[in-house]
Amino acid sequence: MQSQLKRYVTYSMLALTLLLPAMAATAQQNRVRPINDQLPIKETPCPHPITVTLTATDPANVVASDFSPAQLAAQVGLNYTGINKHYLYSFVWKRERRCCQITKAVLTVVIKANQAGSTLTSPDAGNDGIAIMHAGSGVQSEAVYTPPFQAGQVVTKQLTLNAAALGYLNNFGYSSFAVQDDSSVQSATLQLWGCCLTLGSPAAEQTSNPQQ
Repeated sequence: MQSQLKRYVTYSMLALTLLLPAMAATAQQNRVRPINDQLPIKETPCPHPITVTLTATDPANVVASDFSPAQLAAQVGLNYTGINKHYLYSFVWKRERRCCQITKAVLTVVIKANQAGSTLTSPDAGNDGIAIMHAGSGVQSEAVYTPPFQAGQVVTKQLTLNAAALGYLNNFGYSSFAVQDDSSVQSATLQLWGCCLTLGSPAAEQTSNPQQ
């Protein structure tokens, strides 16, 4: 009986000795085997990039639904020299190709203070702001100046449209902004960068002219 038990233990140890290297090799193969769905994803370049510059004109183009009644009631054009008014403008992106998407937009506005500004909350030009507007509400805004300053102060404001403002531009084809309320807008441009999937007439420099 003891002899049989000894032979059984001997055979079991031998079998285990032969099996362990094979198990280790299989485990190692499983660890190093490449998985296709974990490979780096390569982005496909845009087939037809576009660059468009829209320039504000006088009289101003305005999509009325983007602004409040108070803003519309106090609207003025470029180079206005008074106070307590609003400059309003709507840039319209005319899609000259099909299947296009704007991926970046930069609004550049040259603004002149029609009166001095003492603080960011004072009832003078110090509290003036610039805002991207949609459906009567501001979707992106910031102060125009850094007080204190004297009347005649000129600044160039650049706003890179945020995700919400960019989404409205792509969905509706226009982007509106407002400057209030003791400042004069000297000039304004909206630069667009994007991608089209189909060919067509090349997008070139445009003058915004919505039919609203």
